[in-house]
Amino acid sequence: MAQEIISSLFFFIVVYLSSLGYGIIFKKIFFGNINNSLGETGIFGLFFLCFISIFFHFFIPLNIFFNLIIIFLGIIFLYFENVFKHKYFKLEYFVIFIIIIPSLVLFEYHADYFWYHLPYVNIVNDFKIIFGIANLNDNLGYGHIWYDLLAIYTLPFFGTKYLSVLSILFLSFFLIILKDIFIRSNKNIIKQFAFFCFCFVCLTYSNSKDFGSEIQGNLIYLIICMFILKYYLIENRKYQNYIILCIVLLFYFAILIRTNSIIFAPLILIFLIHNIRYLIKTIKNYKLFYAFLIIFSILYLFKNFIITGCLSYPIYFTCFDIIEWGVGIEHAKLRYYHLSSQSKGYLLYLINEKFIENIFNYYNFREGENFISPKKYLNEYNWLNYWWKYEYDIDRFLNIIYFFIFSSILIIIFNFNKIKFYEIISDIKKYSFLLIIFTIPIFTWIFLLPQTRYGGYGIIFSITCLISLILFQKIHKLKIFPFIIIFTISLSYFEYKNIDRIINNFNGVSLNNYYNYYEYPSIDRKRFKLNDKLEMPIIERTINSEDVLGKPLYCYNFKGLCSSSFRLECINKINKRNNYIFVIPDKEKCTSIIDKYLWY
Repeated sequence: MAQEIISSLFFFIVVYLSSLGYGIIFKKIFFGNINNSLGETGIFGLFFLCFISIFFHFFIPLNIFFNLIIIFLGIIFLYFENVFKHKYFKLEYFVIFIIIIPSLVLFEYHADYFWYHLPYVNIVNDFKIIFGIANLNDNLGYGHIWYDLLAIYTLPFFGTKYLSVLSILFLSFFLIILKDIFIRSNKNIIKQFAFFCFCFVCLTYSNSKDFGSEIQGNLIYLIICMFILKYYLIENRKYQNYIILCIVLLFYFAILIRTNSIIFAPLILIFLIHNIRYLIKTIKNYKLFYAFLIIFSILYLFKNFIITGCLSYPIYFTCFDIIEWGVGIEHAKLRYYHLSSQSKGYLLYLINEKFIENIFNYYNFREGENFISPKKYLNEYNWLNYWWKYEYDIDRFLNIIYFFIFSSILIIIFNFNKIKFYEIISDIKKYSFLLIIFTIPIFTWIFLLPQTRYGGYGIIFSITCLISLILFQKIHKLKIFPFIIIFTISLSYFEYKNIDRIINNFNGVSLNNYYNYYEYPSIDRKRFKLNDKLEMPIIERTINSEDVLGKPLYCYNFKGLCSSSFRLECINKINKRNNYIFVIPDKEKCTSIIDKYLWY
């Protein structure tokens, strides 16, 4: 176990240094020598590595030796930037590392990690880009660029075992940004926004197994909100140009990580339109930056097209039926309605209205006369009413409001005699534009993707925080004591949850109950004929009993292409052309499988 802990910490240091190296190169090429936060530089580095991963995967598999060269180059870049200068090793960075350490020790994997995160990484490591890979498991076709980033961090000795650390690294860069904004800003409202962001993250993201590719969108949205606050409250026009560029880049990065980050669009679009003159100036002065984003977009869309036959699966109107290896429009449409209805309370509605007892009864329910399809639920039922009635996310975003109610009451109690109530309304007018643009994304969130983990946290937090801070600005000489209480509670909760997990997992290791998913034994290893030769390994898990219907068919860490027996039934052939692999489906059969076995 000691080796596991040391390995995860060392891996964190490697990815931290290499991402900073590429971030420095990216910043110098596109932004010049601007004095920004080290956290921003780190996120730039991760973004740049995503581009490198996608670009090279068109031509070669990203094996461990190629990856080692790429990551080593990142550390070399950092070394030649004089890594031993004080600015890279300040005490506050070490404090943030100490805060993060419990998240790294005996960390747990995301629930979907062995279903399609890790299989996607293994495929990228073992093969060049595969045409139609989504036909074997359409979850591989979502196009989340975060998994391309994970693939380039598959390294000798570490393998794929510590890739979840990348999400913790993203959180670390976010905390560094908060620290820098808090220290450098001379505006109380910006300092307090950064403060409450830290407390909120500690209370919400205490378990790294929930990070996956979900935490990044919320954190990016909070960074964008802080940048917008800074933009309207500072005078330095040169820095405002940098803020516009960062907001464009971060929003673009969020969409690449998860397409559903489009729910942030109202905030960004209104901000950019409101500052269209300065946006145009940045386009004129930073042509190389915008050209890079265009090239990246083309590569990203082309990658999605190759693996699914869609520009953005499962958005069905971006798909093409004429593509031989593509999943097809009807297949994508079924998955689209499935995901959309799931986010709007479909399964909870079925369970709470007694149509099914649990998810595994869905398949019997589907064959009955009273079957309500995902599409029918969205189009013919008042889903908003059922979502509000049954969805767990209601409690989650209400917890954000409760947090600020508690914080506000605590701060008011200690500062009641200092509040200038008569000036609050004037401040509401002063910040009316910010209140409006922070509020509008609530509507896109509710009607497109009402789930807190995919952006709702950031949207609800930002507007609730801003409203609270307008009140706090009218307190003359705020007492710091209530802020110390809020900070202590938040940080203690974060550390307690992580230490409790470490103790439980340590006890599990001692009792041999801490399961190692990398040695999962129950999947049969078989081979599939490729061009009449036994060249291509296919891992098949056959369902033998009704009681496991509905459970994801995990591929775990097996190498090669991975599929369930259900999916193999609709694959016409797998062959090679010009040294590229093509997975050719029978579109009607695959669509039928998606329709019948929704979670496969």
